[in-house]
Amino acid sequence: MIPKKIQPFFEMKAQKKIGSDSLIEGILTCCSSHDFEVFVVGEIKHSTFSRICLIPENGEIGLKVRCKKCGRVISVFDSCCDGYEQCGNYQSTHISTKPVDCMKCQNDCFSVDVKYEYPDIQELEELEITAIDNAFTWMWITLACNRCGAIYKNFIDYETA
Repeated sequence: MIPKKIQPFFEMKAQKKIGSDSLIEGILTCCSSHDFEVFVVGEIKHSTFSRICLIPENGEIGLKVRCKKCGRVISVFDSCCDGYEQCGNYQSTHISTKPVDCMKCQNDCFSVDVKYEYPDIQELEELEITAIDNAFTWMWITLACNRCGAIYKNFIDYETA
């Protein structure tokens, strides 16, 4: 049940049921590597204890990555076309993105963990949602700097329903 656009790059780490919902967690992989530059749409908010998170800017939030080995760009999330409320809306916005650098060492190479929450598949079928892979209700993205090891847990914590 992972969005089709990232299935080839998603290496599953865990899958579990919580009530009727499913949580699926994995790490992005390209060229047998977890080394990505990260680009975002939204406002990068800095808080205490070296924590950063991404919040919507003009109602939009998004994250793309570029493989450090081959240069392939992968759209991981776009609030205009991904998630439960946007199922069937495939018009991605082409807003300029901002690069993300590690707050600790200013490196631009990250591993990217993604976690999705999906409602019960029977509920989706009853609602006649055809793009079940894109019908996640919540997503979390955690970044880990591949140079210094700094972890930005829940860099994106976003409800799509």
